[in-house]
Amino acid sequence: MVTVARFYKGEEAYLFRSFLESEGISAHVFDEHVPQIHWLYTNAIGGIRVVVDDEDLDTAADLYKEYWERVATGDAVVGDVKAWPAVLLISIIVGMPFLLFGRRTPLEKSGKP
Repeated sequence: MVTVARFYKGEEAYLFRSFLESEGISAHVFDEHVPQIHWLYTNAIGGIRVVVDDEDLDTAADLYKEYWERVATGDAVVGDVKAWPAVLLISIIVGMPFLLFGRRTPLEKSGKP
């Protein structure tokens, strides 16, 4: 196993790993828990590593360049999200009782001091 990329956020590492796996390369994320526990050590350990098998290193390095080109140009695979009106409506309907009536503790409901 050899490191192909280093990131400082776990989300970025997992996105790149998913990109590699969508291209048929098996990849793993190492050291992702260190920044969660001791964020100051992230620079000391060199960040969160994405590793691949030795025979996939050249292909993964080329895909790393392609990945950042796609990120820079905004050429994402994900299309426009068209469900946002439904999500907004459901959020308002579910949240409205809490906004209007608030949340009462069991002592407030019983009326005992």
